[in-house]
Amino acid sequence: MMDGDLERRIQEVRNIYIRPLTSSRTGALYNAFSYPTKISPEAIALFIACHTEVEATVLDPFAGSGSTGLAAKLCDAPTEGMVETATRLGLQPKWGKRKAVLIEISTLGAFVSSVMCNPPSASSFEKSAKALLNEVQNELGNLYTIVDGDGKEGIIRYVIWSDILICSKCQREVSFWQSCVKEGPIHLSEAFHCPECGHREQAAQAKRATEVVYDELLQKSIRVKKRIPVKIYGRTGKKKWSRLASEKDICAFESLLKQLSLVEFPLYKMAWGGLYRSGYHQGITHLHHFYTKRNALVFSRIWSKIPKYPEEIQGALRLLALSYNSSHSTLMTRVVVKKDSRDFVITGSQSGVLYISNLPVEKNILDGIDRKISTLKQAFRLVEGSQSSVGVFNSSSTFLSLPDRSVDYVFTDPPFGDYIPYSEINQVNEAWLGRTTDKTDEVIVDSSQKKGILEYNELMCAVFAELSRALKDDGLMSLVFHSAKAEVWQALINSYQRADLQVIFSSILDKIQASFKQTISSVKVQGDPLLLLAKSAFISGVRPPIARRPDVAIIKRLVKAAFVNSANRDEQKPERLFSRYINACLESGSQVTMNAGDFYAAVHKELAKYQYSS
Repeated sequence: MMDGDLERRIQEVRNIYIRPLTSSRTGALYNAFSYPTKISPEAIALFIACHTEVEATVLDPFAGSGSTGLAAKLCDAPTEGMVETATRLGLQPKWGKRKAVLIEISTLGAFVSSVMCNPPSASSFEKSAKALLNEVQNELGNLYTIVDGDGKEGIIRYVIWSDILICSKCQREVSFWQSCVKEGPIHLSEAFHCPECGHREQAAQAKRATEVVYDELLQKSIRVKKRIPVKIYGRTGKKKWSRLASEKDICAFESLLKQLSLVEFPLYKMAWGGLYRSGYHQGITHLHHFYTKRNALVFSRIWSKIPKYPEEIQGALRLLALSYNSSHSTLMTRVVVKKDSRDFVITGSQSGVLYISNLPVEKNILDGIDRKISTLKQAFRLVEGSQSSVGVFNSSSTFLSLPDRSVDYVFTDPPFGDYIPYSEINQVNEAWLGRTTDKTDEVIVDSSQKKGILEYNELMCAVFAELSRALKDDGLMSLVFHSAKAEVWQALINSYQRADLQVIFSSILDKIQASFKQTISSVKVQGDPLLLLAKSAFISGVRPPIARRPDVAIIKRLVKAAFVNSANRDEQKPERLFSRYINACLESGSQVTMNAGDFYAAVHKELAKYQYSS
């Protein structure tokens, strides 16, 4: 039978699992550093404060960029929004300090977690950050000077570059911009139209032009994709402007490239895996190939000056630089087309991949990092007064150096099979830190690492065995997971069942940040299933066993609940229904046998019966 105190605690947290909980993708703590699939610290703090007592030990074995540690910091300094949410949901949080232990195998994730959870004084950071940028501005700021449309000297905000397409009929070179960018409103044509011979073909199929350039870091000539600047966005005084790049601009860019030297840039060879694409990654063998030469010089100059500043500030300055690096300083920065817009929207790199578009964007790094200072300052200020402690360990969770039964609560968001290849993505930032992730125990499905579902399952089982060992007998675990594949779900189920853990409640956490894979895939999942687990031996009798039902019975029940008994449109989306299907399987102990695509087909078939009968 279940311990009476444990039963009381489980009943107290029931409300947090009754309805989908939203994890906001806003705020200084969330926006300080871009990291795939992360959950807002404010949301996690509610879970910690509801599931544990003050001074409890909280563990996250897949810590990512440190959200669970930040959440522990917020437990003794809750924001107004957190308090309001708790009241609205009828929760009973116990605000006060906690002890968080974060385990993260990624070099980048552990670094970000360490700085964010144990930051320097916000004011000291701001002072040093401003001084650093001013120093580089005085030395290299002229690299971003440009003449505006009135002949006055201005500052480059960003430049759109364009791939060059080759007509398969006449071999004429035409920029992607000239051929495929249409205005009034702005949109991208899928067709390539040669202005010389009139030939038409799909732009995606058109050959891309290349050129041979001398690579000073490699000290040899290499072949790369040919690109030219096509549109310049600038600022003169307070006036913002844009104009098309001229031949004079192109010559000036070429002249600039010959004058710049990359002696401070690290020579790092990319460890390509499943994300490599021979098309848009042509010629990209090393880290410096991800940058325009101007931005490579500016970023490396910023990085090289950080050791001059106080040691207690250096980590935060490196975090500041890296917070803008992979996402905004490289050729992965891109344009986005929004409906009825007169111009492109400029955004950062696509989450979860190393994608370079036909229209990469070169941003002014000095301007961008300057804007990031205030975000990091706000984030540091939110947690710098907290009494909670956070320890960060850059290691694998297949072995935890924690005593048996020493952890009160686990909140974690494990890797979703083959969903995000973190080590491959993170190397663009980790190369600057001088140490990349040890992939040996990276929990992932990745053919380039020779890890299939079997290896993923084995690694997950090793982690959950350690979690069960370290978790107190009356400890609880909240687990967030996402996958469209049945075999990945089965690996998760096998992992916690073998560790003698059992699902008590399940719900939905609305926190998915659309990755590139989600954007291009027709098989999507809306909301992540959220599970509450405890040790099986201590929860006998927590609720009567739920009868195991075949998939067809589960689908009928879900469709009826969503479309007949409910008017909630979010609950009626097939993607949400799949998450509910996963919930039903996990609560009943049934196997997850359907992938998302097969499930959606079955839902449509069941819906057709209602439509036919009506």
